[in-house]
Amino acid sequence: MKRLRTHYENLQVTENASPEVIRGAYKFLSQKWHPDKNQHQREKAERITKIINDAYTVLSDPERRREHDTWIANQRYARGFQPPEPAARPSRARRYAYQYSYALSPAPMGRGERFIDLGDGTVMDLKTGLQWFVHSVGESWSGGTVYGSPDVFSAESAMIRLQYFNSSGHAGFRDWRIPSKRELKSLYARSLISFRRGLDESVFSRDYKAPYWTLHDNPWLYENRPRVVSLTTDNSSSDTDEPFGRLRWVRGPDPAMLVELLHQMSRECMNQRAFDKAMVHLESALKLAAEPGRVDPDNLMVIQRDLAVACFEARDHEAAEGWLLKVLAGKQEEYGHAHMEVFHTLVDLAALQKSTDRLPQARDTLLEAYELLGRLDEYDQAAQLGVLYDLLVLLIWSRDFARAEALMTEYVEGLGDEGFSHLPERTILMFLVLGLLRETMGQGDSAADLYRLFLRMAPPPLASAGDFKRVGD
Repeated sequence: MKRLRTHYENLQVTENASPEVIRGAYKFLSQKWHPDKNQHQREKAERITKIINDAYTVLSDPERRREHDTWIANQRYARGFQPPEPAARPSRARRYAYQYSYALSPAPMGRGERFIDLGDGTVMDLKTGLQWFVHSVGESWSGGTVYGSPDVFSAESAMIRLQYFNSSGHAGFRDWRIPSKRELKSLYARSLISFRRGLDESVFSRDYKAPYWTLHDNPWLYENRPRVVSLTTDNSSSDTDEPFGRLRWVRGPDPAMLVELLHQMSRECMNQRAFDKAMVHLESALKLAAEPGRVDPDNLMVIQRDLAVACFEARDHEAAEGWLLKVLAGKQEEYGHAHMEVFHTLVDLAALQKSTDRLPQARDTLLEAYELLGRLDEYDQAAQLGVLYDLLVLLIWSRDFARAEALMTEYVEGLGDEGFSHLPERTILMFLVLGLLRETMGQGDSAADLYRLFLRMAPPPLASAGDFKRVGD
């Protein structure tokens, strides 16, 4: 079956992406694939640029975006993916609402996979949360390769260049700065061969043992004056030793952005069924997200749910249930106990319990979920039927026939004439099961009446037999 390609995929954003994220993704990709920056593959760049422009034209227009969403739903229905109107509304807390347009398939790189490649000439340091340019000012980056030669600056020209650069910014950020000595030093590691400090050249451009401009770690004490340092050895140059130096921009630390990148990488690991690795990324993201206000509560619950899925796939069922219970507690605190978000998590929990053969617990959880629906003013009837169907199976398995009959009778009586005229397949099967239960419990006459109702209301087995369908008594 041919893959369904959407404008969301072309811009590398999720289908619930905000206009800000869409705009940021468009800006990033249009810069990345600008034909003038891709002379070695100009034809490909022009083709991709047209795709990016078409996608942004549609997704930046609310009306055209709604039409595109409808088209996606209809295509998925036609291909058997999902109905155009989903039976259960997607839970908001199952989708991570990315704040940054950088959520574009980041990839680990460097020794020990310490850095995250952001695909635009910058990397995020997992150790410090700092975002670095991989090249110095004067060099350029394209398609993973650094071109050109670095420029050198005096102290005054370095500050002027920084102000000029931030006037337009990079990838939507205008808070780039000159690093402190400590920050710059964090990039340098000792080589096992020469025992000298050096940059990881699988990530960064060559250092050439050249000095860099830095700002002091205590700007208030030193009036934020730049100074030149060389970190290829343990000795640093004084402010007067080297009047010129290179520049490498940095921003951050940005823990919120790092959380999103870790989450995105964990999703990719899960797609590749590398669940142990996914758990490492998710646990790191949760540790960073622990500070209040750093991550939206809905997003925090998405991370916890994904961690539950990863633990389940790694067969750590106890940990998986523990994370789902945390999601449940979080949703109850965020939305209250009677809310569809809470319902969805109860259904998740019951599915986990069924999958691990804890059927009594699954039955009790589904009972709680079904009773919760009864307290809501509005809910999806298809979701109600799906839960009821699974619940009845568990009640019959546990031989609680009376409770099963009561629930089915309540549901069938609540359908009304309009409901009987659109009986889904599961409801039809419930008629038969309810009849069998009533016979088992010695209610033969009641069961016969139910069978007659089923035969009258059920659709004919073949469309060609529709002319002989009984429409009245």
